[in-house]
Amino acid sequence: MILQGVSLMGIGVYFFGRINWGRALIVTNGQDQINVQTIDGPWAKPVEQAVLFAIYFLPPAVLLLLAGLSFLVLRRRGWLLATTAQSLILLVCLFAYPDPRPGFAYPFIAYCILMVLYLNSRGVRGAFHSKKNPASSRSGAVHEV
Repeated sequence: MILQGVSLMGIGVYFFGRINWGRALIVTNGQDQINVQTIDGPWAKPVEQAVLFAIYFLPPAVLLLLAGLSFLVLRRRGWLLATTAQSLILLVCLFAYPDPRPGFAYPFIAYCILMVLYLNSRGVRGAFHSKKNPASSRSGAVHEV
């Protein structure tokens, strides 16, 4: 989870790093105001991609980092955060990006599907269930011997 969150943030840094901000933005100082405008041209598309990536993928990346750290401390909440983050990434990749989707969306979709399946497997779910009340999964009848 931590590796996935760090890789999402790394892709965001890549998108923001490839922009020549001196050519893409016009910053003017007025009286107690700073005006920022984008310049139309070949710089508009990378700025749009970087901003959309930050809006769509920064919250799930933070959730993934929190989920990875929560796995070490708070097991049950870590599972919920991880599942929520994977679901948000799937939602963004499937519905938020207009067609054609960028090439990186498809590996994200495949990885998130695999992680959701893994997180919902019997072994992983069993590790996160409470051990205090093992009879809750059985039927309500109590038999005495």
